[in-house]
Amino acid sequence: MSLLTWSERLALGHPTMDETHEEFVALLNDLGAAEGDQILASMDTFISHTEKHFGQEDAWMEQLQYPRIGCHRNEHANILEVVREVRTRIAGGEQQYGRTLAEALAEWFPVHAASMDAMLAAFMQFGAEALSECSHEGSESCPHSGAGGDAPGATPASSS
Repeated sequence: MSLLTWSERLALGHPTMDETHEEFVALLNDLGAAEGDQILASMDTFISHTEKHFGQEDAWMEQLQYPRIGCHRNEHANILEVVREVRTRIAGGEQQYGRTLAEALAEWFPVHAASMDAMLAAFMQFGAEALSECSHEGSESCPHSGAGGDAPGATPASSS
C-alpha cells in the first residue's frame, strides 16, 4: 500500500518540478515498503534523489533571487539533516525508522509542495507579483497555491 499517491492535486504545472516530485513520491513509497536488506539501499536511493531535487530548487531560487529563499532552503536543509540521521540509525540496525521516516514525509510533502513549491513555481512564471497577490504561503485564496493542480509552471531562464 502506498503512503502517498501521485495525483494532479500534487502537480504544480511546472514540468520539471512535477516530474521530480512524482519521482520523490515513488521513492518515498519504495522506502516505506522496503524490508530487511532493501531498506538501506532504498534509503540511499531516496537520499540521492532528494539531494538533487532540493539542490535544483535551491539553484533556481538563487538564480532568480527568490525573496523567500531563506525559509525554503532552510526547510530543505532540515529535511536532509533528518533523513541523513535516520540513514545512520538504519545502518546501525534500527530498520524500523525507514518506514517511520517515510510516513512522516508522506504527511509533510503535500503541504510543502502546495505552499513553498507552489509559490516558487508561481514566482518562476509571474515574478514578484505572484508573491504580492498572496497574503502568506499556502493561502487558500492564493491563485498560485497549487490547489486543484492549476498553479502556473514556466521553467526558469537557463543561465548561459
